[in-house]
Amino acid sequence: MNTNPKIHLVEIPIGGNGGLLWNRLHEEREGVCEAMLRGSQSISGADLKSSYPNSPRRQALLQERLRELDDALDRLMSGSYGHCSKCGGWIGDAVLEFNAAEALCLGCSEVQHRHVRGKQSAA
Repeated sequence: MNTNPKIHLVEIPIGGNGGLLWNRLHEEREGVCEAMLRGSQSISGADLKSSYPNSPRRQALLQERLRELDDALDRLMSGSYGHCSKCGGWIGDAVLEFNAAEALCLGCSEVQHRHVRGKQSAA
């Protein structure tokens, strides 16, 4: 790659590990989009038992996952994939294997969860 800070598509790896990660993230993204589309379709009276998949909570979770996947794809494109979005440290191979869209290292993730739990208990 050249030292030009702009990213050119011809410089982005399409093979090797970068390509495998891209495919993995993109496949999951497509699945989330399909699930969102299925969930947004109106249901008939006979389908009331299957209305749970159309719940606002499920749609919100799918939208959040879609944002996580898009952010991970952006990080992969920019070359920052695998580095914590807060501290810049390495996230860890085991964490990324479990959740390829993870944006935080274990330490920063724990701090964020404690902060969220603190807000929930104060409410």
